[in-house]
Amino acid sequence: MSASTIGFVHRLEPEDQVRADFYALLARLYFSPPDSELLRIMGSAPLLAAEADAAALAIAWAKLAAAARVMDADAAQDEYEALFGGVGKSLISLYASYYAAGDVPGVAGQFLVDLRAALADLGLGLRTGQNLPEDHLSALFEAMRLLIAGNAESGPCSVAEQRAFFVKFIGPCYAECCTAIAATTIANFYRTVAQCTIAFLAVEDESLAIA
Repeated sequence: MSASTIGFVHRLEPEDQVRADFYALLARLYFSPPDSELLRIMGSAPLLAAEADAAALAIAWAKLAAAARVMDADAAQDEYEALFGGVGKSLISLYASYYAAGDVPGVAGQFLVDLRAALADLGLGLRTGQNLPEDHLSALFEAMRLLIAGNAESGPCSVAEQRAFFVKFIGPCYAECCTAIAATTIANFYRTVAQCTIAFLAVEDESLAIA
C-alpha cells in the first residue's frame, strides 16, 4: 500500500486566527520598518468590530490603518532607525529583559536564561544564522503566534501554555516599552503601532486570565 498523499492542517478557531495574525503583524513591525506593500495592506485592511470588551483595540487599529494609508515607506524606515537603531544604545529598547530587570543586577541575565529554557521546552528556537536575541519583542510575538497557530511540525499549544508564556515573558515588559515609544517626540507612525500593541495585548491579558 502506497503512502498517503493526503495532508492535514491544524484548524484554528476564527478568534485564534485573528490573534495569530495580530502577533504576526506586530512581530513584523518591530523586526523592521514596513515597506510600501505592507503599508498598503494595512491601510486597506478591514476595521474591527467595536465590541464592548475590545472597543479600545478597534479604535487603535483604525488609527493604525489610517496612519499606514498616509505613511511613506522611506519615512517609516527613518523613524524606525531613529527609535530603535543607531550605533550603541538605541533611543528605545525593544528587549524584554531590559524592562524586566529594572535596576536589579542579574535579573536581565536570568530572564534570558528562563526564556531560552521555556522556548526549548516548547520546541521553539531561532533559525540557524539568526542573531536576533530571543527577548526582542518581535521574537516574543512570533513565539506567541506559533503557540497559538502551531506550524508544520507541531500543533497549537494549550491555552495554559500560552498563558504561562505570556504572563512570564510578555506581560512584564510590553506596556512600559510601548508607553516609552508613544511618549517620544520623534514617534509618528510607531506611536500608533505602540498604541495598537498596548490595546491588543491588554485584551490578550484579560482573555488569557479568564480562559
